[in-house]
Amino acid sequence: MFLWADLAGLALHPFQTMPEIDRRRRLTDGALALALSVLVPALLAELGAAAPYRPPAQLDSLPSLTAQGLDIYARWVYQHRFTIPAVSALGSLLIWLLAALLIHAGARALKGTGSLTGLVKLVGFVSLTGLITLPVSLLETLTRFSPNPTAHASLASLVSIVGLGIFLWQNFLLVLAVQAHYGLSIGRSVTAVLGPIGCLLLLGLALLVLAVVATVLVRPSGSL
Repeated sequence: MFLWADLAGLALHPFQTMPEIDRRRRLTDGALALALSVLVPALLAELGAAAPYRPPAQLDSLPSLTAQGLDIYARWVYQHRFTIPAVSALGSLLIWLLAALLIHAGARALKGTGSLTGLVKLVGFVSLTGLITLPVSLLETLTRFSPNPTAHASLASLVSIVGLGIFLWQNFLLVLAVQAHYGLSIGRSVTAVLGPIGCLLLLGLALLVLAVVATVLVRPSGSL
């Protein structure tokens, strides 16, 4: 399937592949890539949600307030374990579309000549590179069913490291997408991408802090 060929090209030959995708692929192709990038991780998370509850490790070694907060958060996540993947998938979709809208506005402000639909197509293919983490994520999901907590903790850390690398690579690909689609210089393309991405990161961080504080302050009424 052409999606996997394009995925390999973006991973190995991004400078040649991005302009080809811009010229040859349709908006529906990008929409399919975007849908896969958010649905496949959500389905994998739903699989991991069937694993038994496991309390956070080494709670006894933490300060009491920190341990209490982590325990409340872990129980809340477990109680909503089948809902969180669906909400995360919807949130990821909205974030990608919002990023495309903001980047388009920035690129047009910098005298770029591309269209929003064309950028959404490329953003879909950029998001598809997140599936590169799928093998490691699958192993991490399977270790949730293992009685050995060390194996799960190690793979969870590896997933986080690989995810950070993919995030940085996707930002690089977004720069190439803006350069190819809007005809901007590399410097202006970086400006068009980093401004909106920085705003989204700050917004996401603020929402995360609010969610953690609310989870710690409000203990769930149900029990596991």
